[in-house]
Amino acid sequence: MAADIEWVVFDLNGTVLDPSGISAELPEPFDTESVALGLLDEAVQQAMVDTAVGQYRPFTQYLRAALTRRLLLAGIDTVQPHVETALDAVGRLRAFPEVPAALDALRRAGFRVAAITNSVTGSAEATLESAGIGDYFESVVGSDQARAYKPAAVVYETGLARIGTEPSRACMVAAHGWDMHGAKAAGMVTAWVRRKEGMLLDTVNPPDFSGGDVAEVGDHLAGHSSA
Repeated sequence: MAADIEWVVFDLNGTVLDPSGISAELPEPFDTESVALGLLDEAVQQAMVDTAVGQYRPFTQYLRAALTRRLLLAGIDTVQPHVETALDAVGRLRAFPEVPAALDALRRAGFRVAAITNSVTGSAEATLESAGIGDYFESVVGSDQARAYKPAAVVYETGLARIGTEPSRACMVAAHGWDMHGAKAAGMVTAWVRRKEGMLLDTVNPPDFSGGDVAEVGDHLAGHSSA
């Protein structure tokens, strides 16, 4: 199967980019990785709901709402400065430590690299550049291109059309079961990064490949490829 894959297509937030930076400068006890992951999950959940009911707004607005709600519920009176600090940090998220070498190995193995992300295209490209890995990505397709959010089929279809490939020639790499579930339904090969979830629900379409981090997933893809 991997011998037919031309493109390795990444989710970004939580897969390639470490979201812990979102909460790193928030006041205690909100300056933890678990808070950042929770905020990202809340934002993604509302984005999915809007897609289901036919609405769209930029992903930053969902994250702003999640941050504001979390801080107000904790009794913090002046939340705006903290919200702005956290949102500014989104543009400076770092790649997970293994990612640069993994991307380089995939390129050397003959794969082409792209991203389909729930972030806005321009913001995603800027964050990848800030993280020092932008040059690895030949194409970045954000939610604004489809005006919808993953795992809606239209997002993968739009992304693949912009990249210029067929679903069977692309492997979606994600750390989220819902993302792989959607990609598999759209006809893509899938690879799951276990770092966050650890175990998938048995109702999720099983991935074709899996690994503890991006490097391990990349090794599996390269090992099965004739590229």
